[in-house]
Amino acid sequence: MLIAIAFVLERLVPIVNSPTMRITLAFIPMMACGMFFGPIWAMVAYGITDILGWPIMGLTPIPLVLVSRIVNGFLFGLILYNRHRKELKTYLFGVLNAFAVQIVCGMGLTTLGLSIFYGIDYSLMLWSRLPQHLIYIALMIVTFPLLLELQEALRKSKLIE
Repeated sequence: MLIAIAFVLERLVPIVNSPTMRITLAFIPMMACGMFFGPIWAMVAYGITDILGWPIMGLTPIPLVLVSRIVNGFLFGLILYNRHRKELKTYLFGVLNAFAVQIVCGMGLTTLGLSIFYGIDYSLMLWSRLPQHLIYIALMIVTFPLLLELQEALRKSKLIE
């Protein structure tokens, strides 16, 4: 279900969509997947979400962008998943997650993949995409407490462990 929601949010209702910049809310179900199920499931889910977009949307696969999505999912789970964490400064983990994902995946792997694919200098691509990464950092930090509340509600209702 989280893969389907992420696909719809990313491919069908993006907020901004251009060849080098896309702002969507697809990170929300993928963050939730990482929080609820851990790094392996989030990694697989984000990879599947990207792969589904290729034939359905008629997109050309960019291997480094796929690797970025897989690493992104892994980081979501690595940083956010801990069934036994009680009050371990959880908000700090949300901030750490936002910066780690955007620096490693957004500004690193995805931007590199797009610069190679389009034949544009990496530094030019990075500067043109910097506003997107700052917006994503803010969105992830704002969204994280809401996902914590959702996680707690799902645990209370015994839908997740």
